[in-house]
Amino acid sequence: MASSPHFDAENPQKQLGSDTLAKFEPRNLNIVWGNDTRYWKMPPKGRSEPAELLQVCWLEVSGSISCAIAKGNKYRISFSISLKPDAFGWNNCPVYVMAKFGKKGKYSWKKNMLSAPDQKAFDIDLEIEPKDGNDGPETIYFGLYEVWSGKWKGGLLLHNATFEQLPK
Repeated sequence: MASSPHFDAENPQKQLGSDTLAKFEPRNLNIVWGNDTRYWKMPPKGRSEPAELLQVCWLEVSGSISCAIAKGNKYRISFSISLKPDAFGWNNCPVYVMAKFGKKGKYSWKKNMLSAPDQKAFDIDLEIEPKDGNDGPETIYFGLYEVWSGKWKGGLLLHNATFEQLPK
């Protein structure tokens, strides 16, 4: 086991294009318990593979991006995930996507209920927009969370996260 049980993001996100601002592979995200092989199976360095949640009772995956934002624009944070056939603990267990502008910003959040295991990747997302005073360079903090139920859960595959500006 590594010196810390938590996995810290290794590299900056990959810039994609004009509309999609950034894509985060699993190794580009902070994953609580991600360095402990009892709980997560991380993809090898340099490989674009999902991280596999084996079992946790505290799901916390987070990241951040610094970019120029503008009032009147909307942004979307998406997590691409899938559930393995043997996934467990997700019934009646809400998963939240949360984000905020700046360290002192107020979190916006969206509750998601995961359904029966589906091996196809699907997105859970949150749309956010800057409030008064947010214009120019800013750091956006975001994450995927299930930390409130105390239930053990597993069988989730985390494919990637994206941050994008939505068309007006």
